[in-house]
Amino acid sequence: MTVYALKHPDGRWLYHLPKPDTFRYATDFAVFADGQPMTALHGDWWATDREATRLTATAQPRPKTTGYRLKDSSVESVRYPATLTVEQFNDRVDDDEDSLWSFYTSVAEEQPPLEHVYDGPVMVLEGREPPAPNEPQWVAQLPHVLTERPEYRHLFPGHIPGLLSHLMRVFKGMPRVEHVFHNFQDRPGVYVSVRVPYDEPRTEWRAYTGRKGQPLKSGRNVHVTVSRSLTLPIPDRVAADTYDQALALWEQQVEHWTGVVEAASVAACSHCDGKGYVVDGSKNYPHSVH
Repeated sequence: MTVYALKHPDGRWLYHLPKPDTFRYATDFAVFADGQPMTALHGDWWATDREATRLTATAQPRPKTTGYRLKDSSVESVRYPATLTVEQFNDRVDDDEDSLWSFYTSVAEEQPPLEHVYDGPVMVLEGREPPAPNEPQWVAQLPHVLTERPEYRHLFPGHIPGLLSHLMRVFKGMPRVEHVFHNFQDRPGVYVSVRVPYDEPRTEWRAYTGRKGQPLKSGRNVHVTVSRSLTLPIPDRVAADTYDQALALWEQQVEHWTGVVEAASVAACSHCDGKGYVVDGSKNYPHSVH
């Protein structure tokens, strides 16, 4: 079985080493490069500071049941002997399951550690590790023959999906943002509305209302705010030749679009009644003020 290795730009060697089928129920799984422990990454990837000549894995199998013994020796009898072999226990368990498990406990024997040698040819590629589950994911344009090889798909051209939905979630958590919609009122793009105060705070008197909705003589002063809205042409994906390149573009896009919304969230000018505010980049992303 071919072993895939990545020569990382930081000098590490990353190896894709899945857990062997023979280790399915074993514990304490560890992988070694020339006898030295490797560092677990994610998705069956392991890291070492050198190119390995011998790759091995070890694990501890579960103890093997060798027989059964009575929990309480005082109940020993012909029917319930002091010990039973595995075969004797299995022969009786179907007929007398409840009482057998209540009277007997298993006797187990520790097993020697398992070792597996990854002896397949090693295919070496250069690049970073695949994206972790908490990072933007990658959709590669792989040749058909490679579509089942997830180990290195992030090194091929492709795209990171979900930029639009990611930014909509970011916008909703930003201060002063009221609403975030996609294609609002048939206008293509992401619609964002924010409410901002004046740079010199303004208040207005607002009467309380009665049970029937009628204004009362009593009331309170409330802060006056200005509502601004933007429609942003955010793409849904970021494409590039490699995941690393796309991730850099993704981060630039996130920084740019959050900066546009932050610029729209500053206080409104009191001298021009908020009408003269100019959003950074407003020539490309016009906004309305009301």
